[in-house]
Amino acid sequence: MRITEWLAPANTCRQFDSNERLFEALKRLDNKAILCIQTKAMPSARKLVGQYGLAPDSAEEVLNQSTLIFLRKIKDGSYQFHGHAPSTYLVEIMRRVALMMTRTNRKTHETLENHHDLQDPDVEAAQRQHESADLVRQFLAQMGEPCETVVRLHHIDGYSDEEVVRQGWTRYSTTDSLKIKRSDCMKKLIQIAQKWRSSNNI
Repeated sequence: MRITEWLAPANTCRQFDSNERLFEALKRLDNKAILCIQTKAMPSARKLVGQYGLAPDSAEEVLNQSTLIFLRKIKDGSYQFHGHAPSTYLVEIMRRVALMMTRTNRKTHETLENHHDLQDPDVEAAQRQHESADLVRQFLAQMGEPCETVVRLHHIDGYSDEEVVRQGWTRYSTTDSLKIKRSDCMKKLIQIAQKWRSSNNI
């Protein structure tokens, strides 16, 4: 069960008609605001646990851990409101939490199996896939914001430009401006990847 599911009724997002109002309520640890942002982020939590190969029931754990981290960042000032939807930042935290859970599960599995399955083609393919995904995340992190979010939402999370604009997940208010920015970001991403390949003689 989500942290505040037993404290507030459904549809509580109605009273937060702007990102700023929602953020101010989160600063006060308003239960309805927390439930609102968790409700918005839950579909992404379910999607992330699927992408990272975690158990479906891990979505609640990912969401709850990430919410606590987010609220802590708001309290200590490491998260500053700049007009964007707070749920966008929460989803980014969830991504990191899900990744950490994946790595923890992988280490546990390897310890239990004593590496006996490392020669299994399926295991090797999965390992290569994990390594490739980690590499892409490193490249995205090097680009920084807003490129990291713009590219991730479309090419990794699979959201349409219309949905991104409608939800206010980026600073771009039209699909055209979002596409132009993503195109610039992709050029930057390619340059980073090429530089990495050259430095590693690949």
